[in-house]
Amino acid sequence: MPTATFSRKKSKKRQASSDIEEEPSHSRTEEQVEDDENDPRNRRRAANGVKREKKPIINTGEGEQFGEDENDEDDDGDDDRIDVDNFSDQPLGRSDVLKLQGFSRDWLAVANEVRPNWSVVGDVAVALADSGEGEEVDKVRPLPFDTMSTHRLVQGLEELDELMKDLIDISAEMQSHETVLDQLAQRIGQGEVLENFVTHYNSGVESWKEKYESMTTRQKYAKNEQYSSFRNNIHEVQHPDTPMPPITEFIAKEIGDDSDDDDELEMGGVSQNYNCPITLTLLDEPLTSEVCKHSFSKNAILQSFRGGDIRCPAAGCTKRFTRSQLKPNKDLAKRVKAYERRVRLAAENDDAEEIID
Repeated sequence: MPTATFSRKKSKKRQASSDIEEEPSHSRTEEQVEDDENDPRNRRRAANGVKREKKPIINTGEGEQFGEDENDEDDDGDDDRIDVDNFSDQPLGRSDVLKLQGFSRDWLAVANEVRPNWSVVGDVAVALADSGEGEEVDKVRPLPFDTMSTHRLVQGLEELDELMKDLIDISAEMQSHETVLDQLAQRIGQGEVLENFVTHYNSGVESWKEKYESMTTRQKYAKNEQYSSFRNNIHEVQHPDTPMPPITEFIAKEIGDDSDDDDELEMGGVSQNYNCPITLTLLDEPLTSEVCKHSFSKNAILQSFRGGDIRCPAAGCTKRFTRSQLKPNKDLAKRVKAYERRVRLAAENDDAEEIID
């Protein structure tokens, strides 16, 4: 007996075209486009920099097209562009003072970062002078050259001398940028309006540069601590038992310099003592006071502290300093080792001469 089956067929009735409601067309007629262009609200949006919606291209069927092409530029955007070529510098106000002071400190930080590396020039000069076996180098009063090795020694030390002066000049130029920025920041902080700030800045640096270049060689370097140390280290190698002469002995006098007996330029006459004021022996891991510039062996001075600060143990010094005001002096430590080596070599040479005799 056949089994009854049931089948379901999906209705595929199509909706009569007459029953379909005509959907509104999304295309706009020419009249609508023109109305949008004349709408005051659209004009205000364009004036305020609001991006306009691009109009679609409408084909009227008669070969004419209306609307915007995708490659057309937005003319309204040109009105909001800044004319960079004719845009003048804006005056700085008090809110910019901190920025200027920050730039000034940046120049100071760079100078402080570079300056410690100058010791390399001094180290090379000391090593070169040490190899000369006591030959003196004096640019003002040169000695006669007996050998080519002596000539090369003198020439090498002269080149290092010029290099040290160049480094001092660069440091001075960095200081000029720092000083000019500080001065301008102070003027703005007092309420002065500075238009064309870059002009004021460049003018200040250039004025300082002209003043520096008009100085004599003695005026530039005779009072410079780094240059004095450089010359002193060379003199110690060549004349270990002779006090350092005034720095003017190494710099020729020029027009505009004071007399040679000017007390302010007499920076010599003192021999270097590498003994610790506490232990009276050679300095060991020297620490130098930032207050009075006296140096001590590390262990000896640290054991002297009982409280917050102490009086300087150096004879005749009344300054007081704390533990934090003692700083390692690597340059002095190098000089102590070089001095100790020279003393040892001198003693060995004396012993050799006694044996020969």
